[in-house]
This record gives sequence, structure tokens and C-alpha cells, in this order.
Amino acid sequence: MGLRERKKTATRRALQEAALELFLERGLEHVTVEEIAAEADVSSRTFFNYFASKEDAVLGDLPARPDEPVRQEFASGGPSGDFVEDLITMLTSFLVNTEDLVSHRRRMRMRKQLMEREPQLARGFFGRFHTVELEVAAVIAERWGDPPGENRPFVVAAAAMAVMRQTMKRLHFEEGEQIADVRAKLREAFQNLGEAFGPVR
Repeated sequence: MGLRERKKTATRRALQEAALELFLERGLEHVTVEEIAAEADVSSRTFFNYFASKEDAVLGDLPARPDEPVRQEFASGGPSGDFVEDLITMLTSFLVNTEDLVSHRRRMRMRKQLMEREPQLARGFFGRFHTVELEVAAVIAERWGDPPGENRPFVVAAAAMAVMRQTMKRLHFEEGEQIADVRAKLREAFQNLGEAFGPVR
């Protein structure tokens, strides 16, 4: 990731964290876009370069989705050629270092608290989650060469997203915990699924 992209990512995260902190402190209805921008030390105009509304600042990248190059690499059979390993790589591609892992966990914890207080946000969350699940199903179908409407990619994508969600809940984010630990837990969870739903011997 180049310097410009890192700066954009940092600004986006600063706006998200400012919104979360202010919403938890005052409530969704009592915070303005201008206050969020000021807390993140940017202009209101900059805010709207990243988010369409204050609600979007909380839910805009939730859940995280793989970017286009990562999806295309997976669809073409990479990076390793092993389906489960490549799926894990794609699902965790947004976590590039341990700092991202820790900050992601912090934001998820804050979002959970906020959605418990502001249940109207749940609809937006589940809508975004469903969109990402459909994107994962589409790229799985492309990799397998399945025809449109085939059920198999949708079932696998739904299971994969459930595994990802449950795995992120299990992480402790202790000092020294690495991205490799996330991938190991995902690998274990997929193995659990295989053992539970594999062919009866």
C-alpha cells in the first residue's frame, strides 16, 4: 500500500473512531457530521469524501471486504491453489498487520455497544453483511466455474462468513498475537465444519 493510500486509510479510520466515540458518549441523534469531522481534525467536506452520512461512518466498511485484486487472484485459482487456504487469505486480506488487528477489534467492540443502544443501525449492518456474502459467493462461483444460480457457492460463502464472524469474536488481541493466529483459527474452524458435515462413513 502506497503512502497516499495509507493516509486515506488513516483518515477513514480516524473518522470512524471519532463517530463511534461521540455516538457512544452522546447518542446517534445528538452528534453532527461537523462534530465528527472536528474530532478527527478534518473538514466536513473531507468527511463526505469518505462517507455519505454519519450512520455510514459507523457501518460503511462493516464487514470488511477484499479488494478487487485480491478477489481476482482468488478467482483465478491463487495464490496457493488450495481452496481453503486461498479463501482464508482472501477473507483476512484487510488485516495487514497486528496494529490493524487490534484497531479492528476495538472498532468492532464499540460498534457492538452502539448497535445495542441504537438498534436501528442493525438493519444497515445486516444489509452490508449480506452484500459481502454475495460478493464472496460470486468469486467462489467464478473460481469453480459454476453457472449462475448454482446453490453451492452461496452455501459455502454463508458458511465462510459465519466462520469469519465467529473467529473474530474468539480473538483475544493480546500482545504478540499475529495475523497468522487469525488464519490458524480460521483453518481450525473450517476443519470443524468439515468434521461435522463431511460424508458419513
